[in-house]
Amino acid sequence: AILIFICLPQIVLPQTTSVEYICTGTDNQTPVYIIRTQFEKPIIMVLAGTHGDEIAGIKATQYLKDNLDIEKGTLIIIPEANILACKKGLRSFPQDMNLNRAYPGDPQGNSVEKLAYEIFGLIKSYKVDLLIDLHESIEFYKKNSTNYGQTMVIDSDDDYLFKLDSSIVEEMNKGIIDNNIEYQVLVKPIEGSSTYNAFFKLHIPAITFETCRKLPLSQRIEEHIKFIKIILFKYNMLSI
Repeated sequence: AILIFICLPQIVLPQTTSVEYICTGTDNQTPVYIIRTQFEKPIIMVLAGTHGDEIAGIKATQYLKDNLDIEKGTLIIIPEANILACKKGLRSFPQDMNLNRAYPGDPQGNSVEKLAYEIFGLIKSYKVDLLIDLHESIEFYKKNSTNYGQTMVIDSDDDYLFKLDSSIVEEMNKGIIDNNIEYQVLVKPIEGSSTYNAFFKLHIPAITFETCRKLPLSQRIEEHIKFIKIILFKYNMLSI
């Protein structure tokens, strides 16, 4: 019987997708999609829509949650982290409250601080192994260093994180002919951001991915999808 069991092909159970909500019962009620396989680890969380006018990451994650088949681990996707800003097509809503400066949040704070608190709570409760926050910038970093277009931003020059980011940049730049639109690693701590707090408060590797909105939307969406797939491949969650 043992020999028969060994010789039989291993059955790979299909992934399952469930939905839970944060900020339930409020205007910021936001769906969270959890894609699970028979192997819990690694666990990667992807945020998009932190800023509601940065469309490529939103579109990419909406596509991936319905069309991506992972082979291992758990993938958590929040396509519209700031759901009111996304619905209104605004960077932030309320417009003077930047979600990416509100972490780790405050359960007794304003609506955005409460939202940040619940997202940060998810990162902690799921014991995430890597956090990805998808963004877009109005200009290329190489043309104006106050903007972050075509960068992968980390909040520390931590050796593991820097090597991971550098290897992703190398993959992303394959086939790019124009040096102006090549990606580069940018070490720039941004206090109050999701990635900063994930790294310094929870010791979780975290990356902010930035495309430039001067590129066509379809190209930017493809770049966000490519970026996520490269990471999933590196974490042995996906075969390319």
